[in-house]
Amino acid sequence: MIETAGGMIPFLCHVFLILFGGFFGLSFAFNKNFVKNSIGFESKDAMYMGRPLGFLMIGVVLMLIATLFQIGDFKSPNEVIGIMFIFTIIAFCYNVGTTLKIFESFDGKDWPIKHAIRPLIPMIVIIIRYFTL
Repeated sequence: MIETAGGMIPFLCHVFLILFGGFFGLSFAFNKNFVKNSIGFESKDAMYMGRPLGFLMIGVVLMLIATLFQIGDFKSPNEVIGIMFIFTIIAFCYNVGTTLKIFESFDGKDWPIKHAIRPLIPMIVIIIRYFTL
């Protein structure tokens, strides 16, 4: 399994992306207070906003698991990881723009820098995986 992933470092990056995405996906989908506490949306509707995102992330994690264990015809994780990379770039740019007040935040308050840093975590892991293959 490590050899088919491209070595030890890409394998560990793959496993980290599964764990990171699984945590956030399950938290968004099933933890009612996660959206309020981690992102700052205070409304009751915000609880339901995170569920589709959580189930989408769970689907991506399931695809990563399928490519890790090569279940069925899922052999290459490059497409799934590429989509994750594009998503993290867009999320990072939007969050930096909101932190720098280029974009207006949803409630008019200051946007904390921690929201801009979160997408950098999987982005850096994906970059490390790419350069160690």
